[in-house]
Amino acid sequence: MTEDAILDNQCIHRDSDGAGINPTGRQPTPRSEIRIVIADERKLFRQGLIALFATESGILVVGETADGLSAVELAESKKPDVVVLNINLPGLDGINTGRKIRRSTSSPELVFLSTRHNEAQMREAFRVGGRAYLLQDCDFKELVFAIRKAAVEDYYLSGPAGHEMVQGYVNPGESDSEAEGAMTRREIELARLLAEGYSTKEAASRLNISAKTAETHRASIMRKLQAKNVTDVVKYCIRNKLIEP
Repeated sequence: MTEDAILDNQCIHRDSDGAGINPTGRQPTPRSEIRIVIADERKLFRQGLIALFATESGILVVGETADGLSAVELAESKKPDVVVLNINLPGLDGINTGRKIRRSTSSPELVFLSTRHNEAQMREAFRVGGRAYLLQDCDFKELVFAIRKAAVEDYYLSGPAGHEMVQGYVNPGESDSEAEGAMTRREIELARLLAEGYSTKEAASRLNISAKTAETHRASIMRKLQAKNVTDVVKYCIRNKLIEP
């Protein structure tokens, strides 16, 4: 969430046709009060969120910090219900901070904020115990919604992704994609070209790789995405904003 997004504070709710996914389809059950800690290195951003949460009934900010180690200490001392973590915290990054927090005696729920969708990063965020993953340019109301979901031990994934993705991250044993891992940079480049209509041979030429290497990458892409055909690759690229629909 950018400072501009905070200031705009336009109320939206994204569904499966939009950018945000509520995997279970349930509305979060209100709690008497959800105690949260905010961890983000940008002081102005933290102050902006604190001011907005002051107007949001049922959510109380009990602590805020600029780095991961302090976030771990606050989670232990303040015992919040939810910790909002920037993935890119200085020193101890958001993922490792979240891992330490979940191992603490209070073990609060985690909501991660990131600058972009990164499948490997999302997978790791949910694996360490995350309940929600949002882009930093999300709307404040979407963040509130995600926090309320997390507080009742439900999941929320912002952006162009679906229920099957969340379940793949949370329950990797149920998905072959976990065993195969995230796509490499070269595979993503090839997937984008295939989705744009290039043949494997044409894509190989544009990437300056041999046709045989391109075929190997293509087979890996299809396996990792569990894609039956190029149409599935196109859908993946649209969901992850690799191409325009």
